[in-house]
Amino acid sequence: MQLAKELYQLQELELDLESHLLQASKLQATLKDDSALRQAENSLAEAALHLKDQQASLRALEDQSADLDAKVNEVKKSLYSGRISNPKELSNLSKEQELLEAKRAQIDDQALQGMDNLEELQARCDQMMENLESVRALWQQNQAKDTQALNSILSEIEKLKSERQEFISRFNPSDLELFQTLRKSKGKAVSRVEQGNCRGCGLKLTPAWIQRARAGTLVQCSGCQRILYLD
Repeated sequence: MQLAKELYQLQELELDLESHLLQASKLQATLKDDSALRQAENSLAEAALHLKDQQASLRALEDQSADLDAKVNEVKKSLYSGRISNPKELSNLSKEQELLEAKRAQIDDQALQGMDNLEELQARCDQMMENLESVRALWQQNQAKDTQALNSILSEIEKLKSERQEFISRFNPSDLELFQTLRKSKGKAVSRVEQGNCRGCGLKLTPAWIQRARAGTLVQCSGCQRILYLD
C-alpha cells in the first residue's frame, strides 16, 4: 500500500477520533449543566418566599383587626354600661368608637386585598411547582439519554485510540514526525489530489508531480507543503 494512502487513512482515523472527543466534551458539559433546573428551583423558592411574606402580612392585619375589635367592644361596653353620665365623656367615647371602627374597616379592607394577593401568590407558587416538576422530568430524561450517548462515544474513543496506536506502529519515525508536524501546523497533513489540483490549497500540480505521487513516492505540495495522496 502507498505510504501516502496509509498516512491519509491515519489522518482520517485521527479526525474521526477528534470528532468523537469533541462530541464527548460537549456531552460532558451538557451533563454538568443544570442551569435550567436551578433556575426553576430558584423561581419556586422566590414564589414561596413571596407567599410566606404575604401570609405573615395577612396574619398581622388579622391580629390588628382583632385588637381593634376588642377595643371597640371595650368602648361600647363603657358607652352603654350606664356608669358614665358626663355628656362630654360620652361624646369622647362615641368619637373614639367611630375612629376605632373606621380604622378596623380600613384594616379589614387591606386584609381582603391581602387575601386576593395571597390567592394569586398561591397560584403562582403552584405554577412554579408544576414548572419545576416538568423541568426536572425533562432534565432527568436528557441526563439518561446523554449519559447513554456519552458511554457509547467513550467506548468508540477507546476503540479508535487502540486502532490509532496500532496504525502508528506501521510507520518509520521520520515519516510519522513529518505527518505529525504537518497535522499540528496545517490541521491536515495529507491532501487528496483531485482533477490535478491539491485539494488542500487548490494548486494546479504538474504532470511530473502527479506521476511521482501516483508511483508511491512521498510527495509534498509545493504550495501548502501537505503530503499529496492520489488514489
